[in-house]
Amino acid sequence: MKITIHRGANQIGGCITEIATANTKIIIDLGSNLPGSREPDFTQQDIERITSDADAIFYTHFHGDHIGLCRYVPDGIKQYIGEGAKEVNICKYRVLANHNSNFQRDLEIAQAMRTYEEARRYDIEKKGEIYITPYFVDHSAFNSYMFLIEANHKRILHTGDFRGHGYLSKGLGKILRHIGNVDILISEGTMLSRLGEKVEHECWIQKEAIKLLTKDRHPNYYFALCSSTDMDRLASFHAACKKSGAKFVCDAYQKSILDIFTKYAASHSDLFNFNDDTTLVIGDNCNFDKDLRPNGFIMPVRAGSHLDFVKKMKYYFPDAELIYSMWKGYYEGTEAQKNKYVMNFLSLFQGVFHYLHTTGHADTQTLQKVCKAVSPSIGVIPIHKDAETQYVSHGFRVLEEGPTTIDGIEIDMN
Repeated sequence: MKITIHRGANQIGGCITEIATANTKIIIDLGSNLPGSREPDFTQQDIERITSDADAIFYTHFHGDHIGLCRYVPDGIKQYIGEGAKEVNICKYRVLANHNSNFQRDLEIAQAMRTYEEARRYDIEKKGEIYITPYFVDHSAFNSYMFLIEANHKRILHTGDFRGHGYLSKGLGKILRHIGNVDILISEGTMLSRLGEKVEHECWIQKEAIKLLTKDRHPNYYFALCSSTDMDRLASFHAACKKSGAKFVCDAYQKSILDIFTKYAASHSDLFNFNDDTTLVIGDNCNFDKDLRPNGFIMPVRAGSHLDFVKKMKYYFPDAELIYSMWKGYYEGTEAQKNKYVMNFLSLFQGVFHYLHTTGHADTQTLQKVCKAVSPSIGVIPIHKDAETQYVSHGFRVLEEGPTTIDGIEIDMN
């Protein structure tokens, strides 16, 4: 068996992992580089070369640094993603394609993707050489998964992006106990370069949002700059509105995403039920004085498409404030990392905002918890991490250089 880390061993994002046996080959994630990356991205020819003889491609979740290059996969190669994640992707690209025909190809790919089921063991192409089982994990992207891969009497756990401080993270320990010991752990390590960053639980964001909505100047009005597909974050703001009597305001696109969340997650917790009187879809029939002014509101907004809308809304609510709920690097990072849309949004509020955010990635304690729980007998392959960071495995071997062959597994890290 051969494990090839085509990309991800020395950078955050752009992950591509290949696992192959004599007659079967799978790819996990085909991510594009994150904005601000100094490295050239893979071309269509690169992806065609990597995937040409693949039996299947499995995506851990729908963030661009994990799925962004799927448009280059040759026709006929099966691509799989979670069922809920597929619906979110279709919803997103349908809107984008309506505004820009260049996204039509992405929409068609999103619609054609196959889906996998949680905890179901798949025999790739019925060859009996590689089996893969998806397990749900909590992440800032809805419907994310880790994968257990079994091949040649070896067991590999690929974590994808995950964390231990979200609303649905409490199931992580049970899943790890079910998986049991593995031979190789392929683990994300995003937070290894952010050891000084305090990692808050999503519950903290909800509590802080309630404080904002109920502070002395009442009612209070807030625009929340955040991801439209981060279910936990939107649930935090929605719950804060519900508990304080404010309105949770969104546009039609955001509501379509919320409906997907409700469809797949409301049965797990009422926290993810967005179909109630708290949620208000803004439109032609929205009466600001009647619907919004009396009790206050939080409205999630998107930096790339809501700037002009918020300018108009500030005319009606001149004392409205901004909640910033995204990565700090978009406004205080390197020039390459800074996002012009975010910067324009912040300037609209004179750079003054309330920072309510937590990472979508596992802190070092959670990384170590996973490593100890599955006790990789051969070692750990850290991916989705900066080149200069080190994975602390507490006695387990860390595999960071290649090519090498260990216990019959050839490992190559590009």
